Amino acid sequence: MKKVFREYLTTLGLIWLGCLIVFIFAYMLLIKPQSRFKQNLLKKLEEKKQDYIAASEASNEEIRKKLVLDVEQLENQLREYVADASSSANLTFDVSRIANKNNVLSFSIKSKNNKGTFDLPQCKLIGENRMDVSFGSDFRQFARFLNALERHEPVVFVDSFSISKGNRTEEENKVDMSLSVFVEKEKGG
Repeated sequence: MKKVFREYLTTLGLIWLGCLIVFIFAYMLLIKPQSRFKQNLLKKLEEKKQDYIAASEASNEEIRKKLVLDVEQLENQLREYVADASSSANLTFDVSRIANKNNVLSFSIKSKNNKGTFDLPQCKLIGENRMDVSFGSDFRQFARFLNALERHEPVVFVDSFSISKGNRTEEENKVDMSLSVFVEKEKGG
């Protein structure tokens, strides 16, 4: 009787194990992909709901006025950091005017790019104008010039600078600076 009982339990265990393996494969091949598909559909449905809510809010006049005001404020903030394409040619003159106001000596400026702007990685609408500046000044003139560049709109970024002892007087130093400015790229180009 023990042998028959043992064979019965072994057969029953193998059948259960076989069924378990079949159920696992069925779950992996049929049910799990369906649940992923369902999750993706629910995610797309939620995105469409958000789009619908935004579209219905945009039709409301008060909300539309608020959105227009927000866009204007963002554009004004952008102008603090990015020069528009039409005024990018005046940047070297702006830097020269700042230098003249601060009475730096032997000022010279040279643009690094004659063909337009340098491309920035992952930026489709914004480029970069670069220029090299050299002049002579004492420390106070240098500090005033640097502060004026930082307050300029659009912001002039000082990429690097070096100061070396000048030849003329004890107080005069030779300064070489590398500057850059973000510039809006030409539309359609």
